[in-house]
Amino acid sequence: MVGEASYAYVVCYLAVVCTGGVIVPLDKELTDAELADLIVRCDADAVLYGDELHADIAGILAHCPRVRLTVNISRYAPESHRPGFDALLARGRQLLAAGDTRFAEVSIDPDAPAAILFTSGTTGPSKGVMLSQRNIVTVIHSAFSLFRFPRVCLSVLPINHAYEFNLNVLGCLFDGITLCFNDSIMHVRENLGRFRPEMSLMVPMIVEALYKNIWKEAEKNHMTGYLKYAVALSNGLRTIGIDLRRVFFRPILEHFGGRLRVIVCGGAPLGPDVVAGLTSFGITVYNGYGITECAPLISSNCTVRSVPGSVGVPVPDLEVRIGEPDADGTGEIQVRGPAVMLGYYRDPVATNQAFTEDGWFRTGDLGHLGKRGALFITGRQKNLIILPNGKNVQPEEIEEALLGGIAYLREVVVHELVDQTGAPRIAASAYLDPDWVGGVGFEGARARFEADVAAVNQRLAAYKRVCLTNLREQEFEKTSTRKIMRHRVEGALA
Repeated sequence: MVGEASYAYVVCYLAVVCTGGVIVPLDKELTDAELADLIVRCDADAVLYGDELHADIAGILAHCPRVRLTVNISRYAPESHRPGFDALLARGRQLLAAGDTRFAEVSIDPDAPAAILFTSGTTGPSKGVMLSQRNIVTVIHSAFSLFRFPRVCLSVLPINHAYEFNLNVLGCLFDGITLCFNDSIMHVRENLGRFRPEMSLMVPMIVEALYKNIWKEAEKNHMTGYLKYAVALSNGLRTIGIDLRRVFFRPILEHFGGRLRVIVCGGAPLGPDVVAGLTSFGITVYNGYGITECAPLISSNCTVRSVPGSVGVPVPDLEVRIGEPDADGTGEIQVRGPAVMLGYYRDPVATNQAFTEDGWFRTGDLGHLGKRGALFITGRQKNLIILPNGKNVQPEEIEEALLGGIAYLREVVVHELVDQTGAPRIAASAYLDPDWVGGVGFEGARARFEADVAAVNQRLAAYKRVCLTNLREQEFEKTSTRKIMRHRVEGALA
């Protein structure tokens, strides 16, 4: 199934899995060639697609000889593009009226494959993660063990991802929460005002953009000093039990619909300054951690326990351990429990490599368990830079330092690069605020950036310092959840 987030998408998903079928949600942003490849790889018999894909579907299916059924599932497709969703509903009602009871009599195996989700491929080729119904409902149970959710939620992330569908869509259905669909990443702020949600699930890039826009608007209206004063005053009053955030910052909150109180953020670690900043305005941000192979929830900060800088405590249904920790307690994050995937579809080698000999799933992420049992993520094994002197450098640590120390820096990837002498060096490829670059000129921006990187370097250990820099004129290539595809950046410098 490939299509836009909609009521019809959700109904079709449930129709497949509730009849013992296997659903394969694909990213609607993929190219036709990529879609055809994944349709073949997952051995699909049927393709359900949104109307946006109608003009391309014949060309895609020309490369998919196994597919026997295709249906345009959009409710508002032109008549010429049918049969569609409404036709499917009508046919189902006819079968029920005629006494067809097959649907009601389906016996579900909770441990059989129910969904195949292809990983985003930020560090290499995507793999098909097989999840069972037990995997999926386990994370819903975990989420509701940590939170009491408000009544209206805005969906802003791609619906084909486990984080969005399993937690947000199915979670809302489970608890009777009203779910509103955002139509475009460009319209998040507009739809916050339209639907006035109390909660939303987001990724760090969206949360950071919302926070930075608050201060950008304040600067534009010459209100930065006033806003800083109001934040300081409000925070001081909160220390003695007086909370006036929704009074002091009402104009800001109205931009988000006026009722937004909670953002659950996953997909990557979120800077503590952003969490603290939005909390100061009256929007509580809970940073969590998950991976598709764990359906996806592993840990999260929550109302019961929230540890700044961490991705929260492991959820009640999973065990988390640190494999082969170093002297600082940092090692690979490993997970065991009923939410862990069945394996990778038709890839026994990758499946075997994904688990330890004693059965723990290897996330590939590096981290440590800190105070109060909270999990802290420090990097990813595949991104680790190993220097000739044996020192290990986690690029995410340097990226955080650069982003925190350079105001006009929008995106950065720190990676290894071999210089002209053949020696490995630490390099930083960066995308700067285009408005700022336009004001100082590209060469001026380059000189200023190099100087500011040098200043940040002084706060880092000598072996962690950035030696080479490169400015990009375009944003980095990203997945549909706005994560940078790091494996396409390596070796980008000349």
